Amino acid sequence: MTRLGNICLGLLLATGHSTGQQACNGMDCQAVEQPLQLGIQKCSKAGGCQKDGETYITMDANWRWLQHEDTYTNCWDQYKMWVNPDCSSAADQQKCAQNCMLEGVDYGKYGVTSDGTSMTMKFKGPDGNIGSRLYMLEQKAEAKARGASKADPSSWEYKTFNLLNKEFSFTVEAPKLSCGINGPIYFVEMNKDGDMDGTYNSAGPLYGTGYCDAQCPGDMHFVKGRANIPIQNAQGGGADSAWHACCNEIDLWEANNVSTAVTPHPCEANGTDVTGTYACPNGADKCRETCDHAGCDFASYRLQYYSGGMNGAKVNFYGNGLKVDASKPVTVVTQFVTDDGTDTGKLKEMRRVYVQDGKVIQNMNATVAGNTHDSITDGFCKDQANTFDDKVQHFAAKGGMAKMGDSFTRGMVLVFSLWDDKEAHMLWLDGKYPQNASDSTPGAVRGTCGPNEGPPMQPEQNYADVTTSYGNLKYGEIGSTFP
Repeated sequence: MTRLGNICLGLLLATGHSTGQQACNGMDCQAVEQPLQLGIQKCSKAGGCQKDGETYITMDANWRWLQHEDTYTNCWDQYKMWVNPDCSSAADQQKCAQNCMLEGVDYGKYGVTSDGTSMTMKFKGPDGNIGSRLYMLEQKAEAKARGASKADPSSWEYKTFNLLNKEFSFTVEAPKLSCGINGPIYFVEMNKDGDMDGTYNSAGPLYGTGYCDAQCPGDMHFVKGRANIPIQNAQGGGADSAWHACCNEIDLWEANNVSTAVTPHPCEANGTDVTGTYACPNGADKCRETCDHAGCDFASYRLQYYSGGMNGAKVNFYGNGLKVDASKPVTVVTQFVTDDGTDTGKLKEMRRVYVQDGKVIQNMNATVAGNTHDSITDGFCKDQANTFDDKVQHFAAKGGMAKMGDSFTRGMVLVFSLWDDKEAHMLWLDGKYPQNASDSTPGAVRGTCGPNEGPPMQPEQNYADVTTSYGNLKYGEIGSTFP
């Protein structure tokens, strides 16, 4: 993706050269990073919904311009390559981080706007930037109490959520979000301080550092403040990222106007598990096995196609003009039910409810392995794996629903994203995947999109008018955020 920027807010280094990502505080700074305000409400049945403090969104560090502090030339180019001599080998991890600085973001150039209560993301920004990833953050209570400047990176932290025995709702509008594009909202167990430690990373949440997810991404420019420079696989299998950042993930909403899915992804470790080629002599695939990267998805098209006898004509729940009409705004509610109905119980179920045109729409039923399901439970995930997948219980092996609940107790960070998939072309969401599967293969058909529809097979610039908007963010007691 193109990394552009005009505002020098980046990670300029203090005199004496620290060893990692540092926040700009010198005369070369042209402006102060200014995250966009986006409110969220906390709800109860007795008291209704009230604004929950002052919350903001910030751009992920990977989307920021990364330049050398002395020469002001790129350290990283749009072709996903380290191009600065200080970043030429894995041995340069600290030197590269020391000499390359992140810049601040002009959000409008990335097509991201907010009026304080709702946010709009454009797939293609005015300057050609493609997609974005954003996190919700807030100033620390103690920083606000002492009147700390919002320009001080140390005053910020990601807002974290514990949704056990609670629900989370939002209203989404994305009528042009078509084949090959995904506009998700999800939670990940990244550290609330963005891995800010004052030594390797003094930028933190204000600059969008510290990302991880259950796909164990290896494309993060920095991991724990160190430059993520590819190294040669120990088995001679070619270059791979030095580090992969893995953590628990709950996808509340992965969707376009063809398909949608809600998917929990448990991982073996708690918090951010930094693994990589150093730790995986047999390659990055072994690292990624620490998480259930496929997850246990309740995907409406996939389930309804299968339950309807492999008949696409019987798919009528989600999509343009269907029961949940993707061409109109819809409120999406996800409920996290515990085994004893308390905030300290174990997570046993994830339920989905929709509200559209003033009507409450309960989730669809799906019959899998002879059992009828309308929510995500350990039982549903077992039936799905035995029917759709390789009959290996990856979800259960990583801890299942209880592990996802445990992740909430430690706090999960809210993520907004808009992206296209250059590897699998989003067919795992809206088409047939794997592509060589038969239409009669259980679980293979997930939507009506073909392999050549949408980006990246079609030019990304053709999708300049594609947007997704999110608003009316709420969380609280089950049954308190919607009519």
